Amino acid sequence: MPDQTIYSIRKNRFQSGLHPGFVLEQNGCLRADESLASHCIYLKAIDSGRMDSEWGRLTLDISHTEDMICYVRVAAMDQDSFYRNERPVRIEDFLCNPEETDSIKKVFFERIQALRFVNQEDMLLYSLKGRYLYLMVEVIGEGSCEIDGMRIDMRGDNFMNTFPSVYRERDSFFHRWMSIFSSMYNDFGGEIERLPSLLDLDTCPAELLSVYAGWLGINVGNDFLDEAILRPLVKEAYALNRMKGTRAALERVAEIVLGEKVLVLERNVMANYIEPEQMAEFERLYGDSVYDVTILVRNPLNELTKTRLLFLLNQFSPVRSRLHIIHAQQEGVLDDYAYLDMDARIAGQKQGALDESQVLDGIVRLEE
Repeated sequence: MPDQTIYSIRKNRFQSGLHPGFVLEQNGCLRADESLASHCIYLKAIDSGRMDSEWGRLTLDISHTEDMICYVRVAAMDQDSFYRNERPVRIEDFLCNPEETDSIKKVFFERIQALRFVNQEDMLLYSLKGRYLYLMVEVIGEGSCEIDGMRIDMRGDNFMNTFPSVYRERDSFFHRWMSIFSSMYNDFGGEIERLPSLLDLDTCPAELLSVYAGWLGINVGNDFLDEAILRPLVKEAYALNRMKGTRAALERVAEIVLGEKVLVLERNVMANYIEPEQMAEFERLYGDSVYDVTILVRNPLNELTKTRLLFLLNQFSPVRSRLHIIHAQQEGVLDDYAYLDMDARIAGQKQGALDESQVLDGIVRLEE
């Protein structure tokens, strides 16, 4: 019975290998350095655990500009080392050694009669036989290139064993022709297996988050919010909808957008504690209507962040409420009649002088 093992090559295998000219992203994707014209990937040996193993199919998830050329070299051997200058050398150590040149590694693949594919994403490995599989990917040219991962399917096909033995010749024309349908079948099965990850808010693609937000009644616009804001917002959408119209909802939405806690002040509640002679100044800051709500934030907001914040807060605010945002600076100013008592101190004092008669304290900022 043929081996049913499928190897997924992603971040961990990329990290253990060598990828000059590529940058390994946090999500496991390899991104080409656009300032370079040559990019290579060398992986450590993929061990099937059995001698004379037969290999099936290699799929490469890659996207690159049209002018770039991608070469894939694949070889299988039963031994994991060779002699060089009369000394044994492990093949994977040789391939992943940054001090060895790319040209000498290409010569090595030629001498072991490796298969070479040009600009292909789906490759049949039926002619390869051996316990260890060695792989080299080379991308030539300037431009953008991303490699999300690879899959090596030792099974190769699903249907050959259903035919009489006379038709089961490996790597024959009939075998390769039937592999077309096996590839379609395996790809379809792979899509079905990935469905749970598409519905998982931690692993689903960023472009699906806006769809899920719409299902939960939250309008997030078209590419209006960054993924860092959108993903936690959608994950907490059910809880936020349950407390929509409350102070807690406004505080949590603002914390998701800004990454810090804010203070929500309701004018109608605060007015009960304000003296009549201070009411005019109070209304100037916090509004003159019972529907006014003020959001105090610590740091100044640019226009994009402020627009995002208000756009979301208005979806969770009470009906007819009017939202205001105020930057609450941490610095303060003492007037001529103020003094400091025991154990008091002034921390973080910042001063700048324009001339002998003009002094700037911590409240004033000079901007270009």
